[in-house]
Amino acid sequence: MHTNIIQSFCLVLSILGCSLCQGQDIILGKGNNVNIVTSSSDTTTSGTATISSQGFLPNLNASSRFLSQASFGPNFEEINNLSTMGLENWIDDQFTQPRAFSIMDSILGYNDFKNEILNTPEDRPYGYYMDFSWWQYHMSSPDHLRQRVALALMEFFVISRFSSFGDNSYALGTYYDMLLDGGFTNYRSLLDSVTYHSAMGRYLTYMNNSKTDTIYHLDYDTEWPYDTISIQYIFPDENYAREVMQLFSIGLCHLNMDGTCMKDMNGVDSSTYDNEDIKEFAKIFTGFSYGDNMNFGFGPSDYETTYLTPMQIYDDDHEPGEKYLLNGVVVPDRNNAVGFAYEDVKDALDNLFNHPNVGIFFGKFMIQRLVTSNPSGGYIERVAQAFNGDSEYSNVRGDMKAFIKAILLDEEARSCANADHTEYGMLREPFVRYMQLANAFDLNSSSGRVRNALSSVYNQLQQKPFSSPSVFNFFQSDYQPIGPIEEAEKVAPEFQITNSQSITGYMNGLNDWVFGDMTDDWGMYSGEHWNSYDDERSDLDISDELLLSGDEYLPQLLERLNLILAHGKLADETIDAIISALENFDFDDTDCAAEYAGNASEIEECEEDKVYTNGIRVRIAIYLVMASPEYLINR
Repeated sequence: MHTNIIQSFCLVLSILGCSLCQGQDIILGKGNNVNIVTSSSDTTTSGTATISSQGFLPNLNASSRFLSQASFGPNFEEINNLSTMGLENWIDDQFTQPRAFSIMDSILGYNDFKNEILNTPEDRPYGYYMDFSWWQYHMSSPDHLRQRVALALMEFFVISRFSSFGDNSYALGTYYDMLLDGGFTNYRSLLDSVTYHSAMGRYLTYMNNSKTDTIYHLDYDTEWPYDTISIQYIFPDENYAREVMQLFSIGLCHLNMDGTCMKDMNGVDSSTYDNEDIKEFAKIFTGFSYGDNMNFGFGPSDYETTYLTPMQIYDDDHEPGEKYLLNGVVVPDRNNAVGFAYEDVKDALDNLFNHPNVGIFFGKFMIQRLVTSNPSGGYIERVAQAFNGDSEYSNVRGDMKAFIKAILLDEEARSCANADHTEYGMLREPFVRYMQLANAFDLNSSSGRVRNALSSVYNQLQQKPFSSPSVFNFFQSDYQPIGPIEEAEKVAPEFQITNSQSITGYMNGLNDWVFGDMTDDWGMYSGEHWNSYDDERSDLDISDELLLSGDEYLPQLLERLNLILAHGKLADETIDAIISALENFDFDDTDCAAEYAGNASEIEECEEDKVYTNGIRVRIAIYLVMASPEYLINR
């Protein structure tokens, strides 16, 4: 607050006989705004932000912090742009950004290229085609919010290459395209797309899931009575029925609006469903088969391209009769009318979509992925209300755009006070750190194409898109590491994959990425040499930072890196320690023109050596910032 405003405030208090101004500080702002009315000379804006916990937003550090939640991390230009554009305007602009290209089309392009080289026209959806395409999309596309939401959704609606469809890039590519599209639509349509996707059908084993069947056969006993009839029952697979409730919609217990579990009369968590409910939902997910199949129960005509089309349902193999779902909903017996299987599925997904838990359960998960591991009950409730269609952003239930705005623009997410709270924030996911480094320093190649199979990254970080070890994601939302976090009754999901291997892997990987490049050396066909795709080799652009590599500019260099990477959260002690380390690294300040006067080739060689040496100094600074605890915990 400006000095003359404080003086005027104290003058008013003194007139009223107040003694608070005598030797006592009064803090207005940072959340201390109860019963205070503010006004602004600018009639187009509100004065409330002046003393709210949001302060003057957006400023550079606040802009950087916001983009660390709403994207994979910003570069300097994006921070500046947001600080003048405004947070909600930025979100609205991102909503208008189209999907840059189809991941699946890119995969097919790689396949065609390989067939052309090897003269073998066939579908070979190698997994690294997906990795190449995924990386190219994220390194070249401006729809940053869509990308960040899609990764969070991938950790909610989990499928993995460690499954029956293996490393099939067609399965993964079509699924990720679906998430990119669905992130800005409606949760109900997204749930529908997930349910009908053949990759999910294979992953959670309801592909060719048969209705209840009774098989009669003769059992030739050696004792009387001979030739008895044995009856064997085949029941529908329950896998998707269980997980669509537990993981993709309502969770295990009935929830209060603040995200806590309701209790029954015995003080035990009130369960949302039981085994009978699972059995009834399992009946719903029967009769599904490949979209290009001619008959139920068989494989597709082409195991590679079948993932290009949604699954179909065969009425004859779908469970007939009534199904008893949650909250007293009964799916009627449709008497095997044509298409009745699709109607049953629609009723079941509507039943889940309209369950009061969904906005709370899904909302808390997405808050944890984007903003903080331990949101307050009020934050969860406000996001759930937005999901329910009760917010300033929309009156439509399941509206993903309103839901995303509610998460990112909430007072708790934007609060300057929370940014300083030790129990707030989250450990940055290892793979998100990798992505942030690439974005912060404009990873680029001479051709504009980048090739990365993400194999070494996975080995180092234990994380990579579509490589979760199970349907429960890389880590669970309620994970509590032993020690202070558990004792404080808090959670820290990302710590579940934080161990000696992943910590060492991150530090070693960070060294490789910062001082080397961020491209895995993978050929597209046997015998391909590196120089055949040398123009796809990528590197970080640190040209702006090089201008600050001299001893006299090191504070400015750290200020810039602190802003871009850590959003201004580096402690003074950390900054001083990094500057001290850099000062002990030799800096090349040679005047090449003076030393090699008249020898153009030696001057050029000298300048190249300077850039290299000073670049190492900058890269050391980046490495040390990204190894600091203030960076690793994003508040």
